[in-house]
Amino acid sequence: MPTCDICGMNVASVHQCSQCGANFCDECGDVKRKLCYDCLGWEEEEAEEEWEEEEWEEEEEWEEEEDWGDEDWEEEEPN
Repeated sequence: MPTCDICGMNVASVHQCSQCGANFCDECGDVKRKLCYDCLGWEEEEAEEEWEEEEWEEEEEWEEEEDWGDEDWEEEEPN
């Protein structure tokens, strides 16, 4: 009986991950995409990192647009 490399259980059948080659059961991966949960997790993290970089770049552009000159900071004289 084959053993799942992810959960360690003896199962009826395993599938081989297309990225890392691990044998995984139906519960420990995406059979249609042929990816184990370990590799699926890496894909999700990469997607999150890309989103964070895009968000950071947008904030940086916004800060550049708000470039205040000295004339914008003139103090009013007290009465």
